[in-house]
Amino acid sequence: MLHVANLINLEQVSKSFGVKPLLESVSLGVQEGERIGVVGLNGGGKTTMLEVLAGVEAPDSGRVSRVGGLRMAVVTQRGVLPPGSTVAEVVLGPLGVADHEWAGNSRIRSVLTGIGIDKLGLDAVVDGLSGGERRRVALAAALVQDLDLLVLDEPTNHLDVEGVQWLAEHLISRRSALVVVTHDRWFLDEVCQTTWEVHDGQVDSYEGGYAAFVLAK
Repeated sequence: MLHVANLINLEQVSKSFGVKPLLESVSLGVQEGERIGVVGLNGGGKTTMLEVLAGVEAPDSGRVSRVGGLRMAVVTQRGVLPPGSTVAEVVLGPLGVADHEWAGNSRIRSVLTGIGIDKLGLDAVVDGLSGGERRRVALAAALVQDLDLLVLDEPTNHLDVEGVQWLAEHLISRRSALVVVTHDRWFLDEVCQTTWEVHDGQVDSYEGGYAAFVLAK
């Protein structure tokens, strides 16, 4: 029997902001290669659940365990980039590849053109970019890496229709697991095999994308 490892497990995790409990005794896991779409009302805890899952926020109680050596990238809506860096330093710097090396790498080139980073210019300083452009740079920096898990919060917000289409195809073609919060129903149906609904402090899991989730409800 093929053993599929859980990359991250949440056990009885609770998290509140002020008096509002956003997660109450939630237990769930992300398996290798699993693509999960996260839905729910605004302010209902979707981003909090992502941040606890990714280790950006600590839970108030319960346990979050990650498999050893987990390679993960998290792209939140915060879009914080190192001040004074160029687009190339943010996106390509962590890869440690020389210019001629990445230019010959079809996956990296595909990411840069797919979400329009090439149009911003690799020498552009990130401080001068708009919020949406910075989000795209942060997304590209995650997508060029070889990862076990991608955690994305509203990645389609600052992409045009072609960019959204490209991102869907790119994520499907990767072997890495994915947890994504998005309001884009087409994207959820196209990309996700599992849907998590975050509501009233709970997370319910459904098989399939958005359409299957609506039917199941």
